[in-house]
Amino acid sequence: MMRYIGVVTLFILLIPAGSFAASKEQQEMQRDIAQLQDQVRMLQSGFDQKMATLQTLVEQALDAGNKANTNVSVLNASVTQTLDRELKDALRPVAGLSAKMDNVTNDLSDVRNSMTDLTAQLNRLQQQLGDINNAIKVMQAPAPPPPSANVNPDGAGSSAYSRNAPPPAKTLFDNASSDFSSGKADLAAAEYADFLRFYPDDPTAPEAQFFLGQTHLGQQKYDQAVMDFDAVLERYPENKRTPDAYFMKGMALKLSGHRDLAVAEWKTLRRKFPRSEAATQAAEQLKAVGISPGPTATTSRKH
Repeated sequence: MMRYIGVVTLFILLIPAGSFAASKEQQEMQRDIAQLQDQVRMLQSGFDQKMATLQTLVEQALDAGNKANTNVSVLNASVTQTLDRELKDALRPVAGLSAKMDNVTNDLSDVRNSMTDLTAQLNRLQQQLGDINNAIKVMQAPAPPPPSANVNPDGAGSSAYSRNAPPPAKTLFDNASSDFSSGKADLAAAEYADFLRFYPDDPTAPEAQFFLGQTHLGQQKYDQAVMDFDAVLERYPENKRTPDAYFMKGMALKLSGHRDLAVAEWKTLRRKFPRSEAATQAAEQLKAVGISPGPTATTSRKH
């Protein structure tokens, strides 16, 4: 705009003065030029005002931007500090809870170990109670039934037996059974031994041999009891007392500390006489020592 004004002014100065006065056209041209100059000045003034206004607006915008940036920075710092503080406050209970959980885990581990020890102690106590119960059953076993026949009715009785004059088989057996029932173990053992010495082939001899073993078992003479039950198995393998002899031999071995031998006897009993009551008792004893009894055979006859 300033360049345009300068050109017009230069043009006016170059025109000779005399020529303006010479003609009306020149005067009108000068008037037009003057008007044009006024318009140019007005435009320049309006342009300058607008430029000033625009510059003011730009400066205000820059100030507002700077203030906004400052506010954003302050806000970010404030928000960051607030979030950090709130996060720390929120995580503080979590940290405490984590420590408590660690303590609870340690406590649970201690309780688990204590429960394991207690379970082991209970198992030992249960085993001991089972042994005591079996020993009581042995000591409280009923007296054997009397024999069905007397194979030597002509013998004479005597309190001091001799090989030449033993009492009758029935008398000797009944006396031994009575003493066994009344708790006279030593006398019953001697009488059962006399019966077997004098009447080894009597039908009640397996009963006498079995109850002799019971008597020794009640006296805690476990090795002697094992030999007595072995005698039942060897001399009378097909007798009704045979399954019971297997079971009680196992009990005598167990009580004397020979667990593996006892297990072998009970397994043999279940294999040979699977349907007998003694086989059921043997299965319970196997479970008590931590061994699965397994399935039983079904071919053997019941005793």
